[in-house]
Amino acid sequence: MTTNAVTRPASPPPAAKKKNKKKRHTVSQLANRVDTNRQGQEGVAWISWIVEGLWGCGVEVISASNDDGVDVIILLKRRPGLASYAGPTGDLLFAQIKTGYVDGVPDKDYSIPFDADKLNSWRSKWAAYPGPAVMINVIPRRLIRAKAKADAAAGLPFAANEDPIAYWTDLKRPESFQPNKVLFRFKNRFDSGAKSSFFNLCWRWAEFRKLPVIQINDPEKAFIGEKQPDYMGSTPMRAVARNYFKDLKRASEADKALLQATITWRGWEHITRLERPARTKQQSIQLLPAVARILLMNSGVKPVTARPVTPMPPMTPWNGQELHRGFDTLTARVVFYERHEAVVRVILERTKLFEHSKFVRETVIFYSVYEVARRNKSP
Repeated sequence: MTTNAVTRPASPPPAAKKKNKKKRHTVSQLANRVDTNRQGQEGVAWISWIVEGLWGCGVEVISASNDDGVDVIILLKRRPGLASYAGPTGDLLFAQIKTGYVDGVPDKDYSIPFDADKLNSWRSKWAAYPGPAVMINVIPRRLIRAKAKADAAAGLPFAANEDPIAYWTDLKRPESFQPNKVLFRFKNRFDSGAKSSFFNLCWRWAEFRKLPVIQINDPEKAFIGEKQPDYMGSTPMRAVARNYFKDLKRASEADKALLQATITWRGWEHITRLERPARTKQQSIQLLPAVARILLMNSGVKPVTARPVTPMPPMTPWNGQELHRGFDTLTARVVFYERHEAVVRVILERTKLFEHSKFVRETVIFYSVYEVARRNKSP
C-alpha cells in the first residue's frame, strides 16, 4: 500500500527572503518624513494667528467631518480706532488651507496641481458659497529651514526668521484656474497687509446693505417737470443727459429747500471732463436721476464728511480772502428697473469763504457721482 506524499512548496532561496523582507527606515529618514496631519494643523494655526493676532478679525475653524471645500470661515472686523466703522462688518470669507504642496519656497507666480475631477467638484462648491472663497497655500517651516540652509551653504544672504509664509488666490475668478491646477500670484502674500485686499473682495456689501434704498422707477417725480431721460431715442446720450441736468439745475434754483446741495455746471464739467474714461462718463450721466433722488431733503440719505474743510492754497491772497474746501458723500442703494441694484455715491463740494479771518458764507454744491466698487477688481 502506497501513501501519497504531501508536497510542500520549496522554501525560497536566501536571496529571495532578503528581497521580500520589508525595508527598515533609518532614524534620519523617519525624522524627515512629513506628518501631513501635523503639517495641516501648522497651516491652520498660522492662518488663525494672522487673522486673529494681526488683523483683529475672527476665525471659525470647520471640523474635518464638515469640511466641504473650506477649512475656515474668516469674519471681518474693523479695529476700535475707526469710530464710524468699528466692530464686525458682517462680511464672511470662506477659505481652504493647503499646507505644503510645493517643493520649495516660491520666488515667483506658481501653481498647485490637483486631480482634474476633484478640482471641478470643489469649484462648484466654492461657487455656491455666499461670499468670497479663497485658497491659502502655507509654506511650512520645514521648507523655510531647507531654503535657509541651502542659501547659507551657497554663501547667499538668508532669512533668520523661520516662520511660515502664505499666499492666497481668489477661487471665484476664472483666471485662478487651469483644468488641473490652482494658480497663485506671488504678490498675493497672506500677511498683515493682506487685510485690505480681503475687504476689497467683499466690497463692504454687508455695510452697504444697511444703507437707505432709493427707487429710481418710483412714479413720484423728484422735482416738478422732471422727465426721465430716454437714452434709446435718436438724440445722443450726452445731449439727453445735459438736458436733464439743466432741468435739475433749474429746479434747484427755483426751490432752495428742495435739495441738500446746489446744482451748478461745475458738477457737469467734472463728470464729463476730457481726461475721464468714456465708459465712466457714460455711467455717471446715466446716474443723474439717482442723484436727484439722493439729494432730496426727504430722501433719508445723510451726508458724511469725506475730507474736512481745510484752507486752500494760497492761504491768504492779496485781498485778505481765504477759501476753505472739503468734501461730503451721500451713499445709497439704488434699485433700477432695467438692471441690478447698485451702490451709488454722490460727492458734494463744501466751501467756506473768510475775509480777514471772518466767516462770510458757506456753499455746498453737487460735485460728482459714481457707483461704488463698479471698477474694482480682485487683486
